[in-house]
Amino acid sequence: MEEVSSLARELKVHLPWHQARIIFLAQFILSLLRGRSTNLYRVAEEFQSKAETESCYRRIKRFFAGYTYCYEQLGKLILHWLALDRYTLCMDRTNWQYGSQHINYLVVSVAWQGASIPVAWICLTKYGGNSSAKERIAIMERVLKLIPAERIDGLLADREFIGREWFEWLDKQGILCRLRIRGNISVLGRHGKDIPARHLFRNIKLNQTITWHSKRKVSGVALFIAARRSEKGLLIVVATRKPESMITDYYRRWAIETLFGCLKSRGFDLESTHMTDPERMDKLMGILALAFAWCLIVGHWRYGEAEMLPLNKHGRPAKSLFRLGLDLLRRVLKNTCSKNDQIGFLGLLDVLSRT
Repeated sequence: MEEVSSLARELKVHLPWHQARIIFLAQFILSLLRGRSTNLYRVAEEFQSKAETESCYRRIKRFFAGYTYCYEQLGKLILHWLALDRYTLCMDRTNWQYGSQHINYLVVSVAWQGASIPVAWICLTKYGGNSSAKERIAIMERVLKLIPAERIDGLLADREFIGREWFEWLDKQGILCRLRIRGNISVLGRHGKDIPARHLFRNIKLNQTITWHSKRKVSGVALFIAARRSEKGLLIVVATRKPESMITDYYRRWAIETLFGCLKSRGFDLESTHMTDPERMDKLMGILALAFAWCLIVGHWRYGEAEMLPLNKHGRPAKSLFRLGLDLLRRVLKNTCSKNDQIGFLGLLDVLSRT
């Protein structure tokens, strides 16, 4: 129980929760790390408690069924741990199906060290469909309560996140964005007629980047536009400001795909949870965000910058900083550290205070 008490003290400094809920949160995070599963019964099996597993399981179910908490508080805690001056944000969805039920998350995360950490999220009630402009604006308004627009270096999002209302809102808020668009999106051409965006770049060569430094109307909104052709096809990106690096900046969007992979098969096996209720899934994502942030911060503290990790023959690191941090935390929690890797639990917890 020493690990639970120590983590609870760190959480209590930042979260104005009842002590019993703080202890539960610490228990759940540590059990999540040990078991690498969001299946609630498997989490209960890892609880450090004198109670039977069935009793722990019922306690977990009561938490998700009845307890509510402020997600903004968790977002503030994560940003406190990161201690960054400026932020690159990624927006994307991830969805899967459990039986006849669809789970459909919309997430905004902070890109850092080759991955990204959730700071705002919502489990949508629609069945696997795209998010609406209203839903995107609502989640970004939550983000702006945590991070002022002037400290956002860019919002990166894929082809789903387009539309006049959305473009206008981002421009009005002064949020610098790099958003991919489809090649058939209407863009105002040279002669005042709408043309498909891909026609602006019909002569672009392989591995060439072309940027228009004068704004073009895209879906009725004046935006900068650039494109790059690779072996995978034509990438077209629009931006509200600073067009010079918009293609290079956009490539950092992959950090949120890394996040989703780590939450699922490469980390916490998110799809193994049998919960489908949107409110309960939002609570689960909040706890996952804390656990993910801790693993990534520990990995960075122990192994250095993500781009300095040794690469395998495919040109990619064998393990991400998140996975390295997760494995280290699990070895400490399970008392399986080698002689060359001796470190105490309090040392890994202190990493959060050093950031």
